[in-house]
Amino acid sequence: MWLKYGVNKEGILICIEDINRGKTSLKCPYCHSDLTAKKGKVKEHHFAHYGETCRPIANREFPNGT
Repeated sequence: MWLKYGVNKEGILICIEDINRGKTSLKCPYCHSDLTAKKGKVKEHHFAHYGETCRPIANREFPNGT
């Protein structure tokens, strides 16, 4: 799962498609770490953490297999 949104200083979610590639002032909506915009030609555009990822969604268990 790719991180498609970052949070700006006002607390508003910003889509990866609305931002230029590279380091941003956006934060992870889950752990509030700094994000960089990955917008290459091979993988789907997404945000990545500057450091270690928090991976909250990947580790979360959902009822009924959803």
